[in-house]
Amino acid sequence: MAGDFFKTRYNTSKGKFYEDNRFIFLIWICVTLIFVVDSWITNRLNNYLIFENTFRNLLHQQSFYAAYPQYHEDVNHYGPVFSLIVAPFAALPNWIGLLLWNLFNCVFLFKAVQTLPVSDKEKMIFGYIALPCLIESMLNQQFNAAAGALIILNYTQLNKSRGFFSSMFMMVGIFVKLYGIIGLTFFLLSKYRTRYVLYSIGWGLVFFALPILFSSPQFVLHSYVEWFSALIEKNAINVSGEGIDMSIMGFFRALFQVPYLSNGILIGLGALLFIIPLANVRHYGKKKYQLLILSSTLLFPILFSTGAEDCTFIISIAGVGIWYILEKNKLLKNVLLPVLLVVACDFPMLIFPAFAKSHPILLSMLSFPYFLVWIRVLYKAFRYEAVFQESRRWSVAAA
Repeated sequence: MAGDFFKTRYNTSKGKFYEDNRFIFLIWICVTLIFVVDSWITNRLNNYLIFENTFRNLLHQQSFYAAYPQYHEDVNHYGPVFSLIVAPFAALPNWIGLLLWNLFNCVFLFKAVQTLPVSDKEKMIFGYIALPCLIESMLNQQFNAAAGALIILNYTQLNKSRGFFSSMFMMVGIFVKLYGIIGLTFFLLSKYRTRYVLYSIGWGLVFFALPILFSSPQFVLHSYVEWFSALIEKNAINVSGEGIDMSIMGFFRALFQVPYLSNGILIGLGALLFIIPLANVRHYGKKKYQLLILSSTLLFPILFSTGAEDCTFIISIAGVGIWYILEKNKLLKNVLLPVLLVVACDFPMLIFPAFAKSHPILLSMLSFPYFLVWIRVLYKAFRYEAVFQESRRWSVAAA
């Protein structure tokens, strides 16, 4: 049942305190609070101000995607439903709203991770792996942690209540940030496919209509059209080099110095690679195979989005965590993960931002270790039976 999501089961066995999920949770909360206080002190609230202004725009039937320099810099790129998610926070003074907003995103992702069908020790490992990206996300007051949680819950609630809540989490993700559409992949793993489709259609109608309760049908319909136009415009800016493109597509464009390399070609190749492991139909019911598909699903949309930024990789780091706990090749784990975590700290942007922005390869290189993890995940999912038979042989030999 969906109620399981609200019941976090922590490892309470006696042992080292830093191996306890409650300790990890405390670290996550401390990280969140540190950057909330930092935002208060420096008055760096811009992203949150963008978000909370969307609810005001909904009530006044003003464009979600126009510039409002009297309130904030930059513009919103989330769907109309997002204005309702942020509404409870927008109703509060900004300093309290920001505090609760960051706590919501932090706790939501942590809780989602606790629903994964892995051991407490593996959840603990994930908690540590995610820390650099959690810092980036909390520093920028972003919704990305919650977006990652929605994808995870789309999977973990898949066959509970016959897909009722799983489809809900997927549709929320789609109507807020479009990344959630990748959750359609889990339809193949569902035991209740017909119900899943019907529930998805039903939730789609609900979330499409919800903003109308606070505005008008004409305004909401126009807002969806405007949303897609805004996303197309942002994509064009990022590809042109005027914006920041940290996707793997941006990396290859910068590496080979072909700035106008078509997104369509690269996304098409990526999508082809993504679907190849799904040919292993006979393994659909196996937990480890499903977790590999979940890992790929968390990695793919960020790797192949020109809107990818350092703070969006909190979604992909969840896929990295799943890969790490399933990977049996210790050499690969001990080399690739440290490199990825160092790169995830985004030192070029932190230490010399102006120079980094003028050299796209320094920014887009952040995506390359994630890309290597993704390729490894695809390989393990595609050759699932052979890979895990080999893993069992290693385990027997080690014993």
